[in-house]
Amino acid sequence: MSIQRKRKRYRLRKQVRLVFSILLSVVIIGCGWFVLMNLNEREYATVGIELDAVDEIPVLTQYIPEGRQNRPGLKRDIRWIVIHETDNFAKSADAQHHSDYLATNKDDVNSWHYTVDEDVIIHQLPDEEVGWHAGDQYTEHGGNMSGVGIEMCVNEGSDFEKTVDNTARLAAVLLNAYELDIDALKRHHDFSGKNCPAHYYKEEDWRQFVELVKSYMK
Repeated sequence: MSIQRKRKRYRLRKQVRLVFSILLSVVIIGCGWFVLMNLNEREYATVGIELDAVDEIPVLTQYIPEGRQNRPGLKRDIRWIVIHETDNFAKSADAQHHSDYLATNKDDVNSWHYTVDEDVIIHQLPDEEVGWHAGDQYTEHGGNMSGVGIEMCVNEGSDFEKTVDNTARLAAVLLNAYELDIDALKRHHDFSGKNCPAHYYKEEDWRQFVELVKSYMK
């Protein structure tokens, strides 16, 4: 075989390998993009959920303004529903009071997703965004980075039992919406050790709340 024919065959094989490499790269990139899109869809299957009401409890959307230090805007997957108490016993410290505080206070970094009182639920952060409520900083898959924070009002003169019931109904809706089981229901205490929610610090009291949520999940 002549040198010229060998060179032609070599160039042909080289071109075939190049075409094969390009096709393989396209397939790999395409598969990777498909997997990534499906992962995003799975993680954020119900991102942007907007509730007008939970049963007959009105839900008001009053998001913290974008750009504030207590609204970092970080997107994440949702793994937990985290229950808190406001620990503010002033008569005026209802859900609207706390919503106004989150929207106007520029000094504190505290933030959470929902505040619940005896009459209303106020939605202050999109569920898919990180809030600073669980006391565990940037812990991967922790309360801040993967939890939806719910604060229960304890203001003097209010019907706390009704607030608790409203909170349980909201937690059940969120667990169902994000396809989480009851084990994803957590306390602030579970992430930082803080005595919060104070009414449910004892395990037997917490189990009663969990059972209430389970009953509404059905």
